[in-house]
Amino acid sequence: MKRTLLALCLSGAIAAPLAVRAQALPDEVRNAGVTVVMWQSVQAEVRRSAAEKHVSEQALAAVCAKMGVQLARGHKLDLQQMIGLISGRADEINAITRRLSLEEEQNNPAAASLLGKARAAIDAGELDQAEDLLRQANVAAQARVADAVAAAATAQRQAAEITATEAQVKALRFDYLGAAADYAAAADQLPASDTHPRWQYVLDQADMLATRGERFNEPEPMRRAVEVLKTAALPLAPRESDSQTWATTESRLGKDLLQLGEWGDAQALSDSILALHAALGAWTRDNDPGDWADTQNTLGVALRTRADRGDSAALSSAVEAHRAALQVWTRDSDPGRWAAAENNLGAALLLAAEHGDQAALQQAADAFRAAIEVWAKNNDLAHWATSQSNLGAALEMIGDNGDAQARRDAVTAFRAALGARNPDREPAHWAREENNLGTALMRLGENGDDQASHDAVAAYRAALQVWTHESDPADWASAEFNLGTALEDIGERGDGQALHEALDAFRAASEVWTPQGYPTHARDAADAIASVEADLARAAK
Repeated sequence: MKRTLLALCLSGAIAAPLAVRAQALPDEVRNAGVTVVMWQSVQAEVRRSAAEKHVSEQALAAVCAKMGVQLARGHKLDLQQMIGLISGRADEINAITRRLSLEEEQNNPAAASLLGKARAAIDAGELDQAEDLLRQANVAAQARVADAVAAAATAQRQAAEITATEAQVKALRFDYLGAAADYAAAADQLPASDTHPRWQYVLDQADMLATRGERFNEPEPMRRAVEVLKTAALPLAPRESDSQTWATTESRLGKDLLQLGEWGDAQALSDSILALHAALGAWTRDNDPGDWADTQNTLGVALRTRADRGDSAALSSAVEAHRAALQVWTRDSDPGRWAAAENNLGAALLLAAEHGDQAALQQAADAFRAAIEVWAKNNDLAHWATSQSNLGAALEMIGDNGDAQARRDAVTAFRAALGARNPDREPAHWAREENNLGTALMRLGENGDDQASHDAVAAYRAALQVWTHESDPADWASAEFNLGTALEDIGERGDGQALHEALDAFRAASEVWTPQGYPTHARDAADAIASVEADLARAAK
């Protein structure tokens, strides 16, 4: 029996042993599933980045050890992501040590001595000691305020700079909440007349809160970031006297609100669109091309998100916003941003096609292909896989209109995306690609390709190796339902065992799809169960 499968999911849219004194694998990291062999890849990247960036290997190793522990505690330990962060952490260590050297020259002897010791502690990988010394230096620097009234403002700024350096060290260790608190303290330490520097520290405070929320999928820090931008940053940047700074704040506010909106907060999504429009009211394509294009692209994502939730009128505006960004970001001048905007444009056009605009369907596929070309040239495998998966979704829809070759091309695209995913490093992405591949194969199977039907079953079962009833109930139920549909199709061709397995899969899905939580899906599961039970009853006669 043919059955409509669940909708495809579009893809998104970013502690090391030393060579001699080897550090043990932290317990938190081991408990997160990382093996000693896997950990050696982190060690190798530490050694490579330390040599390339001319940074202390001890410092970088200590930072990575702390980073691994924090990611493991946050249940977000993605080893490939961690390796990708190491080079940036080396740059940040270099920036901190340079800043400390400059602060040594500018501060009084007592504070300068402590700052020198803090720099040495960082080089030695003693981050706790470095923070303690920075606190002492902060005290010494603040004491200077009392020593000379005439130098009070300078001393306040120096104290704020040291506090901000403390924040950087905390951010190195993924202590984003502590870093946010330090940036807030730095803003308070500055003289009241230092409006723009205070605004910058407040913006840094909001950025730390937003990073915590995004990296650990926690809405509360993101809400705090939004509140900081509204109540602390915007008052420091009135539009009448500083329209550029005001627009920057509104744009940042729009991005943080968009993240809350993508997590399901409808009011935040509406507020995001208002904030982004506000920023565009101050920026122009001619005078502020980079900021204008970036905000247009973000606005397009926000409008597409609203359209995906029922506001079809927002779709055309989403497409227009992405195309506006592409007027500034060209393939030659800024290929990375151009490809990102093309991918986002494709996603908006694909949604328009789902709403009946058939002309948008081929345009979406073309946009994804354009992005894929750039990601391949830039060797950006993660974004390449995302656009490949999105292209598969577009081709699948073209196949639904009777294009058999597009169905086969969709399978090819999903397999390409799957080949770029590592199930150990990216289990969630890998499972989604397997599920999408299963759906494309199942539709080929419905047209008589028996092997495709069996391959679809294998793909769904692969996804279910990652998605479990306990950890991912919604995705697990979707994959079980899709598996049941594929097995039922095989069963209707005479495989009685497949019918029994289909019944088990539909019943499993119904464990999550209850009438109270998922009324529509619950009816689908009930209808599927009744259909297979009827098939089995007829076969038994």
